[in-house]
Amino acid sequence: MSMKNKLTGFIEERFNLADLKEWVAHKTVPQHKHSMWYYFGGLSLFLIVVQGITGILLAFYYSPSPAAANESVRYIMENVQYGWVVRSIHFWCANLLVAVVLVHMFSVFFMKAYRKPRELMWVLGVVILILVLTFAFTGYLLPWTTLSYFATKVGVNTPLVVPLVGDFLSRVMQGGDDVGAATLTRMFTLHTIILPFFALMFVSLHVLLSQILGTSIPASQSWNRHATKFFPDFMMRDAAVWTGTFALILGVVALFPAGLSAKVNPLEPAPAGIKPEWYFLFVFQTLKSMPELAAVGVVTLGAIVWLLVPFLDRPLQKRKMDVFLTLFGIAVLLYILSMTLIAYITTAQS
Repeated sequence: MSMKNKLTGFIEERFNLADLKEWVAHKTVPQHKHSMWYYFGGLSLFLIVVQGITGILLAFYYSPSPAAANESVRYIMENVQYGWVVRSIHFWCANLLVAVVLVHMFSVFFMKAYRKPRELMWVLGVVILILVLTFAFTGYLLPWTTLSYFATKVGVNTPLVVPLVGDFLSRVMQGGDDVGAATLTRMFTLHTIILPFFALMFVSLHVLLSQILGTSIPASQSWNRHATKFFPDFMMRDAAVWTGTFALILGVVALFPAGLSAKVNPLEPAPAGIKPEWYFLFVFQTLKSMPELAAVGVVTLGAIVWLLVPFLDRPLQKRKMDVFLTLFGIAVLLYILSMTLIAYITTAQS
């Protein structure tokens, strides 16, 4: 008996794989003119895994203290073998992950894939998006540069406008009255311990539900004429998308490796024209365009409505399109894009 057969027999004696084989053999993925959007879910999962692996490698050398944080990142880039490649992959993959998760969420929204019985999948997806953005926010401070320091300062001071609990929230995020050593330690702990724990839990549950409930068919298509076998057809296509995406990331890394600016001096004034990363620009512009309390209220209310979309879209439960929520989704997308564009233009002119 070959080693492969021995190993297979060993596993099958201890785990009943018959049901799993039966499920894999019969699982299919719907095929229609919108099928391309299905790949963004798997691509999101792939990028999360890449971020986890590269993050672990970076954590081996990173030192979460104001005195050593910037120097440790520089050491990774200049002295650790292929350290600059790992950090650049982590940097560019983080940006791509936010974009891919956003595309995945809006495609799910417009295909009405949140309908019964997938309400919980939608809620988990919104939570995962929030986790991804929180990962980006907490990781931004870790290089301890001038831009990351003052951008984080703006972010942690934003809750101050919230009545009653604003000061408490700001102090919890900062670990004190100002951004400093305690803030860096908290951001590092959140970024490497607390957030990965919740991300693993919610992503695993989201993937599990997607396998149990299957792939949704768009509301505009009442029945599925064609289907592709999940294994090996769809999995091979998924793997091709992942491979092509990773090759693209490596190409960007080779042409535009992640840089590292000088270590921050907290005693110096904030530089002019400071702005957050692109995925927070619409929030940044919203805060500039209206009173801060109103801006925080608008963003918070919008997030709550977005979370509750499956429960608000009751007409769809009767297989009818809810025009109001569709227009709401278009308005949200246009608002994010327009505010981001305005923020880019205004900051470039200042």
